[in-house]
Amino acid sequence: MAVEVVQLTGLDWEEGLAFLNEVFGEHGEHNFATLLPSIYQPTEDLMACNHAVREDGRIRAVVGLFPMDWQVGDVMLKVGGIGGVSTHLSVRGKGYMKVLMNHCVEKMQVQGYHLSWLGGQRQRYGYFGYEKCGQQLSVSLTSANVRHVFGDLASLRFEPIEDDDKATIDTARHLHDAQLVHCLRGDSDVFPRFLANWYHRPYVALDAADKMVGYLVADESGGNVLELLGRDADTAVDMARSWVQSREDNGASFDIPATQFELLQKMSALGEGVSVGSSGNWQIYDWQATLDALLQVRAAGGGLADGDVVVGIQGYGNLRLQVEGPQISCVKVDDPAAVTWDPSIAMRVFFGPLPPAAVTTVPATAATLLAWCPLPLGWPRQDGV
Repeated sequence: MAVEVVQLTGLDWEEGLAFLNEVFGEHGEHNFATLLPSIYQPTEDLMACNHAVREDGRIRAVVGLFPMDWQVGDVMLKVGGIGGVSTHLSVRGKGYMKVLMNHCVEKMQVQGYHLSWLGGQRQRYGYFGYEKCGQQLSVSLTSANVRHVFGDLASLRFEPIEDDDKATIDTARHLHDAQLVHCLRGDSDVFPRFLANWYHRPYVALDAADKMVGYLVADESGGNVLELLGRDADTAVDMARSWVQSREDNGASFDIPATQFELLQKMSALGEGVSVGSSGNWQIYDWQATLDALLQVRAAGGGLADGDVVVGIQGYGNLRLQVEGPQISCVKVDDPAAVTWDPSIAMRVFFGPLPPAAVTTVPATAATLLAWCPLPLGWPRQDGV
């Protein structure tokens, strides 16, 4: 018998959230309304992002497909975030997850999504076309680093950002939206929900004159800073230094997107260490638009070597990536490819986190990729679903 997939509505809010909390509660208490307030709200639009299977009228499985607009340089890419993947214990083995995942992937392909992101176990989602790739970068900064580099320099001050502090929230939103690459989070009424995702807490950074110079988002312990934005890179470094000085524990780690080139250079030069990992599971639908946008952004971080290479991607076609000085492009072509890879290998070659030569053998005819890749594909924790 065919399995019917339905979209939930605002009327399903209580049942839908109770279902998710019950299933995920098998591994520890969950409350999705407070865990991810950016996407779990009792509205028609947000509840409709949840695709479900019912048995005897009751929700038995859910997969959330959350559309997100991703500003990548001058280009807007449509990203499908997959989250809340859940099946009730009583119906596991019936294939409901497979039905829902295939439904959401097909929906994204038909509706023109450029790419999709999700967290989760690699092989579990590999069956649906996803691969773990991209870059998640973190710099650790200890009190010893700060003492040796900065001495007794006076610290900035931090205060929690409250939901009713509209002026501070507006400034924080403008700092966020000024980034070369960022996810659109909505207006000042919606923006604070993203800062509160995962039970994290936003703080405003204030100078000696009580003027706001930036904001950061930290976990409950304060040892992990997931978002660090100042009015410029030097200010952001000063915020990181001051945050470490404000803590009794030994230092903190700072997530820094691969596209914050100047800040990465400054922080990596003074931090105790840098960790590099994948940014999640990705699936690319529009390779041409995605590669073109990220290649342009990559060039903003420093000059790219001139080059011209045609790469084939199984199931998609051939792409010519070309750099001639300031002229950078990626276009679909019928020309023969220097090398052809399946999408899984192609994602890891183009987006890392390892260099291409650590992923597969790159022939001399495609060696230009060794100088260009990995391209800066990443997804901030606060925009996760």
